[in-house]
Amino acid sequence: MVNLTELVDVVSENDEIIGQDLRSNKIEKNFISRVAAVFLVDSEGKFIITKRAEQKRTDPGLLDLAAVGGVLAGESYETAAKRELEEELSIVCEMELLEVFYQEIHRADGALKYFCGVFLGKTDQVPELNHEVSEFVKMSLNEIRNEIATCPEKFCPGFMNDFRQVKDKLALKI
Repeated sequence: MVNLTELVDVVSENDEIIGQDLRSNKIEKNFISRVAAVFLVDSEGKFIITKRAEQKRTDPGLLDLAAVGGVLAGESYETAAKRELEEELSIVCEMELLEVFYQEIHRADGALKYFCGVFLGKTDQVPELNHEVSEFVKMSLNEIRNEIATCPEKFCPGFMNDFRQVKDKLALKI
C-alpha cells in the first residue's frame, strides 16, 4: 500500500534535487518527483505483466509493469527499483537502466509530474502475489504490442507511456 506520508525528493526540470516533501503534497503543490519502473523478462523472452489489485487507489485492476514505485528521499533510481521489485513480487535480480525521462499523467484530481527511471530485469523466478498485485501474465514483446493496439484500456497510463518510451530498447535487450 502506498504510504502518502513518505518523504520524496523534489526535483527540478533537469532532474536535480531541490528539496524534499511528503508524497501526499505532490498534486496540491504540483512538484516534480522521481519514479522507478521495472520491466521483467524471463529466459524465454516473456515479460511479466502484473494486474494491479482491485483495492489499489490508482488504476485498480489494470495491467502494469512488474514493479513501479516512488523513489524515496535520498534513494537512487536503482535502489528504488530493486526495493519495489522485492516488495511487490518478492524478486531479487540484477537490473539494467534503460532510460530516464520526464512524463506527466493527467488525472481528475491533477497532474502527476515525474522523472521515470525505467529498468530491465532478467529472471526466471516466479512472482509472489500480495495485496498490491492480484495476478500476473507472461507476454512476448509482440503480444504486448498487439494487446496495446487492440485493448489499450486494459493497461495503466504509466505502463503505456513507459512502454512507448523504451520498446525499441527492450527489443534489443531480449
